[in-house]
Amino acid sequence: MEYKNLEEGIFKALEKLNKPLKAREIAKFLGIPPEERQELREKLKELAKEGKLVKLKGAKYALPEKFNLVVGKLCVYREGFGFVDPIDGGRGVFVPGKNMAGAMNGDIVAVEIVKEFPDGRKEGKVVSVIERAVKKVVGRVEKHRRHCFVIPEDKRIRYDVLLTHEDCKKVEDGDYVVVEIISYPSDTRGPVGKLLENLGKTGPKLDIELIIRKYDLPVEFPPEVLREAEKIPDQVTEKDLEGRVDLRDQLCFTIDGENARDFDDAVAIEKLPDGNYRLFVHIADVSHYVKPGSALDLEAYRRGTSVYFPDRCIPMLPEKLSNGICSLNPNVDRLTFTCEMLINRRGTVIDYKIYESVIHSKARLTYTIAQRIIDGDEEAIEKFPHVVESLKAMYELAQILYKKRYKRGSLDFDLPEPVVVLNTEGEPIDIYRAERLWSHRIIEEFMIAANETVAEFMFWSDYPSVYRVHESPDREKLSEFLNFVRSLGIRVPAVKNDIQPKLLQKILEQVEGKPEEKLVNYLMLRTMARAKYSPDNIGHFGLASTHYTHFTSPIRRYADLQLHRLVKMALRGEFTSDSIPYWEEKLEKVCKHVTERSINADEAERDVIELKKLQYAKNHIGEVFEAIITGVTEQGLYVETIEQLIPGFIHVTNLKNDYYICIPKQYCLVGEKTRTVFRIGDRALVRLLHVDTENRKAEFEMVRKLK
Repeated sequence: MEYKNLEEGIFKALEKLNKPLKAREIAKFLGIPPEERQELREKLKELAKEGKLVKLKGAKYALPEKFNLVVGKLCVYREGFGFVDPIDGGRGVFVPGKNMAGAMNGDIVAVEIVKEFPDGRKEGKVVSVIERAVKKVVGRVEKHRRHCFVIPEDKRIRYDVLLTHEDCKKVEDGDYVVVEIISYPSDTRGPVGKLLENLGKTGPKLDIELIIRKYDLPVEFPPEVLREAEKIPDQVTEKDLEGRVDLRDQLCFTIDGENARDFDDAVAIEKLPDGNYRLFVHIADVSHYVKPGSALDLEAYRRGTSVYFPDRCIPMLPEKLSNGICSLNPNVDRLTFTCEMLINRRGTVIDYKIYESVIHSKARLTYTIAQRIIDGDEEAIEKFPHVVESLKAMYELAQILYKKRYKRGSLDFDLPEPVVVLNTEGEPIDIYRAERLWSHRIIEEFMIAANETVAEFMFWSDYPSVYRVHESPDREKLSEFLNFVRSLGIRVPAVKNDIQPKLLQKILEQVEGKPEEKLVNYLMLRTMARAKYSPDNIGHFGLASTHYTHFTSPIRRYADLQLHRLVKMALRGEFTSDSIPYWEEKLEKVCKHVTERSINADEAERDVIELKKLQYAKNHIGEVFEAIITGVTEQGLYVETIEQLIPGFIHVTNLKNDYYICIPKQYCLVGEKTRTVFRIGDRALVRLLHVDTENRKAEFEMVRKLK
């Protein structure tokens, strides 16, 4: 029996025989002899992983739709329940804790739909774990007579891990350890683990080490990667200059953070007599040094991104490259990939060129120094007199680009970023809000312009590419958000068809400068889909951009490095009709992987910041803070302190002098006697009562509501 491909044959066998089949039964149907069945087994695994098939007990495969099954990724919440996000899209399926069947957070599972509700919600139970996500667990040892259990740091892991009898002898009660799971949980028993590393007792420096292991972040570079890095020259050679545009005489410079050491981008500008601007965005040419398939490349791909913590950076590339030959340091020659744009007075890119180049940065400015120069600070101007005119022109152009972007509906979430200051022991000694200056915006606007220009070039070239995409919000989440906004008295037009960013922008305009501004920004952000990498260009909703990518940070993001290679292939005409299908398939996997690594890094960074905020709070128990109410439930109020951004909860029992009733549709608690109303967005004085860093909780009591 002949089929166009193996996949089609597998589906035909399952359709025709109309029951779950083992690999050998499918092979028999397709006439594949025993010695040639390895390819079939691999294909079955691949199809199960993609959600096109489901693997049942007894190593049998079935079509999901035949058994009312949904295949997707299980996301477990701290409270014990979970949701399965279907691989092929659509609404998530709710899974109660009792229906997990040994599945763990991040696993690819098949769920059987057991209940369907009139509003479209579904409840399911896990019938099969297709792929395990949790391979290692980080946690604290608890000894119970002859048994040792590891209590996971990640509260989304619902099971304590039993250590083997031998490993139990090697640990003490209260030790923090890393274990590898050697036996996964089922309905009747918990997981068993093997000791990999004993980190000792807790302390301020150990906590970040725990988070590094919790998110499985690679810290040390393998020896072969370091050997390869060592072979790369420390300086640009004459041979490197072949075929490059020489811009070493140009006045270009970097603007970056105070502590930055890896400079991805440098900028230069010319204001032309006709009022137009010629903007040069020079990006480190990492792809010149990191070749596809090399040890450096494979390790960069594995890491996917650099990860930034308050006291350290875990780089994607070894320091020899990230802070050395690839970094656009001042007063040295560096190889770059340039996006040169001609931009008119309305902010439209009317012409552009993308080419390989060599530059010689004339200054390393910090955002603070750049802002002082813009503001006319004489001391800063004296220190960097040669950049003053360029910065003035850059400020002008950035304002034009920002206005244009704003006009088309681009969303600008002005949420305060906490900056955590640690002492030498790793203890938090200060937390403050990061200041957002126009010097930051200059770089933001120029990078967005370059990213859009490169994305547009690749899109119209019709070659395989990597895009940074952002889908429009989920209608249900959006509807809930709009109802909340209306409850604040904000005018919101009815949404008939597809939501446009402009509508959300108008809401942000109405709350600008008001007490509820931060909250509306935050809740709107929560309705948004997560941005991701994709080989398909569907646009970027948040930026109101039809073509967007990540081109500007190849030192710290693998997506950008991959894109640089594709752009070079496009410029050199290296794509062929034979190679395009290969790249389309490869980029599906690359985009999925780098998206996952990016999300993992974001979660690790957020986890460290949340932990450090609570450690800081622990030293301030009993103190009174000004806070904003961020959530309302029957149990009480969620709050966040205004200055230090410490999140916490006020239980209804800590709302004295009255009995409070929750009115969900109005997002408030109302006092039965006093009729005092606590609503989302209200400000209040709160007293810190208790901090539980392990479970990431802070408890407050109400002092009084502020007017």
